[in-house]
Amino acid sequence: MTVAPARKSVYRVLSLVAEQDAYGNVALATELEKTGLSGRDAGLALEIVYGTLTWQRLIDYWITELSSVKFDKLQWAVVVLLRMSLYQLRFLDRIPAHAVVSDAAELAKHHAPRAVGFINAILRSAVRQNAYMQPLLTPDFEGLSRAEAGLRLSFSDFLVDHFCRALGEQVAYQTMFALNQRVMRAVRVNQTRLSRDDLMQLLEAAGVEVTESPVSPYGIRIKAKMSITQLKPYLDGLFTIQGESSMLIAPLLGDVRGKRVLDACSAPGGKTTQIAELAQDLADITATDIHSHRVDLVKRQARRLGLKNIRVLSSDARDVEGVYDAVLLDAPCSGLGTIARKPDIKWAVNQERIAEVAGVQKDLLHHMAVKLQPGGVLLYSTCTISPLENERQVQDFLAAHPDFQVEAVPECINGLGHDIHGWIRILPQDFGGDGFFIARMRKAW
Repeated sequence: MTVAPARKSVYRVLSLVAEQDAYGNVALATELEKTGLSGRDAGLALEIVYGTLTWQRLIDYWITELSSVKFDKLQWAVVVLLRMSLYQLRFLDRIPAHAVVSDAAELAKHHAPRAVGFINAILRSAVRQNAYMQPLLTPDFEGLSRAEAGLRLSFSDFLVDHFCRALGEQVAYQTMFALNQRVMRAVRVNQTRLSRDDLMQLLEAAGVEVTESPVSPYGIRIKAKMSITQLKPYLDGLFTIQGESSMLIAPLLGDVRGKRVLDACSAPGGKTTQIAELAQDLADITATDIHSHRVDLVKRQARRLGLKNIRVLSSDARDVEGVYDAVLLDAPCSGLGTIARKPDIKWAVNQERIAEVAGVQKDLLHHMAVKLQPGGVLLYSTCTISPLENERQVQDFLAAHPDFQVEAVPECINGLGHDIHGWIRILPQDFGGDGFFIARMRKAW
């Protein structure tokens, strides 16, 4: 029997995630490029990979309930096959159960031959029975305990506790529910070349369903089955793929035309290029990133968009010389606000990881303060929902640098009210985007 190409790819990707701690989105992109999967096959592979990683804890609970063998005694090949198959059986109604079971058996013959009968028995049992614990697919949290929330929303006990302490129980449940949903795809118009309305017309002519972003005046929400990076408007540098939350950051630097700007952690270049576009390519921008392979991404984006005044350096921002009128520090972080895009973050983040990255953020903030001219703006942002990396980080910075103060952003950004302290926390349920934190600080003259 021939296994569906999508399931072969899913098995390879999830095996890399399980056994080698690979990033799911990176492993999937590499797999699709290598195999040439496209159209429905690519869409199915994406659905199964992201869905399996999103619901991994609940699926593992089902495996434990259905299996006579202890979970930690199962080999990884068996775990991966059961996870991806149970996801399809429980969440994808349009896929025939017999196709899922037979493909799992065929894959097992090559990767876990001694477990073919075991896998077949587990999956057939799952087809006959209802799940022991149902996923929470509607935002009904009444009477939900933290323990039950962890299972039914499929989050680790650590993250359930983390979000509850940071946000309060009900908001935490809303946040976790939102992080289980797909983020709306969005692009940003290159306003140095055309208007948003003009770009929307070009995309519609290319067969892409578009609507104006309610979040950013530069954004467009899109629905497209094809790869939009192959569209002529993209190849011609007329737009950039960027999340709506991310689009809110660069405008907060203010008018930087004719000024020196440092983007300290710039890759893959979305915010860097937006700074340049907002300044009509009249700002002197230095973009740095510590990872040399990611620096190339920034260079390619700038070239594609036709932006001339971006100098890209493969360097730690702390080692860059000179002083600047404005600094953007979109700091490395735990990424908890991007779980909807990168669901394997659920299973990788712990308190030690958060503390480690918070130490890096603190050191970066200190060095950026030194590089800023008096009167300049330091914009600090993260894509996480963690007080230690966000609010606490800014509070500690201000205590150590009394020549800085938080400068409140406008009373609201597209309907998002700021905290009484002046910074903004964007939660994924606010408009279906990534979770972000933004604080604008100004250095005294």
